[in-house]
Amino acid sequence: MLAYTGVAALLISFLSWLFVWKVVRNPVKALTEGTEKLAEGELGHQIEVRSNDELGELAASFNVMSLQLRSAEQEITSWARTLEDRVEEKTRELKKAHEHVLHVEKMASVGKLAAVVAHEINNPLSGILTYAKLLRKWLQRDPAQLEKKKEVEECLELIATESRRCGDMVKNLLTFSRTAPMNVAPTDLNAVLDRCIRLVQHQLELRSIQWQVDAAQDLAPIMCDGAQIEQTILALVMNAIDAMPNGGNLWLTTVANPKHDEVEIQVRDDGTGIAPEILPQIFEPFLTTKEIGKGVGLGLAIAHAIVERHGGRIEVESELGKGTKFSIHLPMAAQSELTPVMAGAAGNAR
Repeated sequence: MLAYTGVAALLISFLSWLFVWKVVRNPVKALTEGTEKLAEGELGHQIEVRSNDELGELAASFNVMSLQLRSAEQEITSWARTLEDRVEEKTRELKKAHEHVLHVEKMASVGKLAAVVAHEINNPLSGILTYAKLLRKWLQRDPAQLEKKKEVEECLELIATESRRCGDMVKNLLTFSRTAPMNVAPTDLNAVLDRCIRLVQHQLELRSIQWQVDAAQDLAPIMCDGAQIEQTILALVMNAIDAMPNGGNLWLTTVANPKHDEVEIQVRDDGTGIAPEILPQIFEPFLTTKEIGKGVGLGLAIAHAIVERHGGRIEVESELGKGTKFSIHLPMAAQSELTPVMAGAAGNAR
């Protein structure tokens, strides 16, 4: 009886262990592994349901919860992406609206100023031009002043030329307030630099300013509006002259940069320089460091607008007491772009 009792006890223990192993341990282990995977971020993980008892119901509940968590996570991610996209879109819209408001305000002010300047300056300039032409005709008809005739004619020609240039500059002021068509043609930048120096040569000599032109040899023509680029360079040169009231040095340089497919024009001086706090806003309209009555702060703003219309960029480097360097970067024109324009110009000449 003791032997049978021992065998029966061992058999019952084995069957109990097997029952616990199959019915309790494996489902609990599966639940534990599923919980660990869920904690690791594997949302949607499913546990195999092998029974209809309490552990089976627990496994089924776990599966439902896992699917709900995955669905919620996907929904949250989708909403986050949508919200991020909408925030970026609204930010861009607000930035554009802000820039548009600033642009409208600037253009309104510049437009009013341009109308006043055009009305107040164009009329006397037209009178100067008319009388200069009239005086030339008188001198041509009257040979009495033959000895000084040539000198007077040269002076009158200078008056006429400068009057036309002032009138053109007044008209170009409007290019900052409204978009006007550009007269794009193949342009020799070295020739533009030479004209600019000849126009300000007298002022350079009066201020005891030494100038040096370093023009790149064999610089290919670029497609641009030569008059507007000349106006831009003149604005930078005039600023450099104003920055050297007691004399100094002025450097004008053209550099070809085939690597970046662009041409660089540098205007550098060793004048007073620009304060660091003003430098970031130097191209803003009506910002000027000159004395009251000597400038309205539009020269650099117009220059910046002209360069941008040509698809280029203008940069500035300055240090107080050491000088300023402006760099104009203009895109090079491919030969295929230059040829049709040259052909058209030749046809017009014929």
